[in-house]
Amino acid sequence: MQLKTTLSLLTCTLLVGSVLQAEDYVSVQYVYYNEDDGRTTIHTPAMEVSKDFGVDYNLNISVVHDALSGASPIWYDSSSGATATLNEGTLYKDDIVYADVPYDDKRTALGMMLTTRFASRDELRVGLNYSDENDYTSRELSAEYLHYLDSSKNRSLSAGVSYQNNDVSVYCFEESCDASSGASGVMTQRVDVWSAEIGITQVIDVTSLLKASLFYGNESGYLSNPYMSVVRYYNASARLTPEHKPERRTAYGMLLQYSKALSERLSANMSYRLYDDDWDITSHTIHTELYYEWTQHLTLGAGLRYYVQSEASFYSSRKDYFTNETDASSDRRMSRFDAYNLMLSGTYDLQNNTSVNMGMNYYDQPDHFSAVYYTVGLTYRF
Repeated sequence: MQLKTTLSLLTCTLLVGSVLQAEDYVSVQYVYYNEDDGRTTIHTPAMEVSKDFGVDYNLNISVVHDALSGASPIWYDSSSGATATLNEGTLYKDDIVYADVPYDDKRTALGMMLTTRFASRDELRVGLNYSDENDYTSRELSAEYLHYLDSSKNRSLSAGVSYQNNDVSVYCFEESCDASSGASGVMTQRVDVWSAEIGITQVIDVTSLLKASLFYGNESGYLSNPYMSVVRYYNASARLTPEHKPERRTAYGMLLQYSKALSERLSANMSYRLYDDDWDITSHTIHTELYYEWTQHLTLGAGLRYYVQSEASFYSSRKDYFTNETDASSDRRMSRFDAYNLMLSGTYDLQNNTSVNMGMNYYDQPDHFSAVYYTVGLTYRF
């Protein structure tokens, strides 16, 4: 689960075009993701079905399956082989190395969203999501209400909230095991995640639209990565211990989105996201997409996403940094880094209410890794 440092946006890529489709459709998508040097490979097939029931109800159901394999970088004891299992006791410091440890995993995710439209045409969306993998199970409930502020529906207010209840399987040392671990030495830890967002959307004119929103998130429980380790007392009696992140995280931020029809055939979507949390991580995301209707049936797209974040207060990549600090992590996702994502896409509409789509994406974190992933799909509208 958390051993993998691949992007969560992979799954989102599969279903990102859903809001552009007709209400009734079946969509089948496939993503192939590959990091440089074959460090991580992901195969992700997915299916989504959306169906209107009358004019007041819509049901959307999605299924996604990920198959992952590769290797992820961690600190480990080379004398015991490349494994994420930590050895107790003092180690020879020359045996401690930072290198890739192999892994493989599978994940299946199910989602359902019911939209109810009222006489005012306000909308209530209620969603259920469930995902399961070898060492991580997630259950989520969400709700969002969309309220139109004027009769012309040029201005709307939306508010949403979600709750996740997650179970994490964690290997434990003798002193940290409890009765639930049994002979296997594996404990189940809990993670609770609350999030909320409120936004306002304004149609500026016949060619442009602006949305602004504020969001809040709170995580509590076991927020560490069960596969990550840190080195303590490296210059004296070196020890490998599990990383330890704070057991609570509060985050907030804002999102601005602007859509503009530049001509009859060319349109642009632009967004800026500011994120900040009490782990001292602040991030900025700028995302721009262009879509061009080349012919009546063919639409081409291109995009650029840039991301930069600051370093968490408890992060260090050095072996000799940690001694008796409670919170300590060498997880690169907690480091200061920037990344960019280049996107190309094409959608071709066939004559029988069917469209095919293809996409290519290049993702790069300088000094860390780069990846290429491809999408291909088929959508049937009925």
